[in-house]
Amino acid sequence: EGGWAPKCDNEKALELCAKACENLGYTLGNEVSLGVDFASSTQWNEEKHVYEYDRAGFQNTPEEQIQFAADIIEKYKLIYAEDAVHEEAFSNMSELVSKFPKTMIVGDDLTVTNKDILKKAIENKSCNAAILKVNQAGSLYDALEFAKVADNNDIKLITSHRSGESIDSHISHIGIGTNSKMLKVGVVGGERIAKLNELIRLSEHDLIRGMAEV
Repeated sequence: EGGWAPKCDNEKALELCAKACENLGYTLGNEVSLGVDFASSTQWNEEKHVYEYDRAGFQNTPEEQIQFAADIIEKYKLIYAEDAVHEEAFSNMSELVSKFPKTMIVGDDLTVTNKDILKKAIENKSCNAAILKVNQAGSLYDALEFAKVADNNDIKLITSHRSGESIDSHISHIGIGTNSKMLKVGVVGGERIAKLNELIRLSEHDLIRGMAEV
């Protein structure tokens, strides 16, 4: 997805990111902040009702997963935590929203760019931010309806790429048009850079104010 995946465990990767920020003279949680996509549905074993981290060699119960995510959010001062629990765990997500009101507790697998599921998440207070993927919604109209529900309920939007991308940069415009606070596009590869370059071009016309005001 346009990311860099070094051969190290999750904790070490976060430590390296934090150290890199500090070495550049930044204070984590101030001038620069980290975010994590936990992708917890990929670890969830429905039959055993546990989260299985095979490479790391441990399992989490639902309660342990909440604490696992909370510890990472606190230790690394995360501004962004996506899918910290599996896609059906609405009540577990609400615990994190309650505990970390200043962190974007983001639904992706949780809300799947579906306005009806987003309404359920809102009713359960399961997220304060949500991923928007146009081709996941099925049409631009449906994606904009999703964005409307989010906007009406103070849910921050993050417009996102997909695993397979072209060099088309339209999602940069969709991100601005839906008042998204962030654009999730990766950093490595021409198809990812195209979106960032388009944001730079649009910034020259003063069109992206507010995108990073989270």
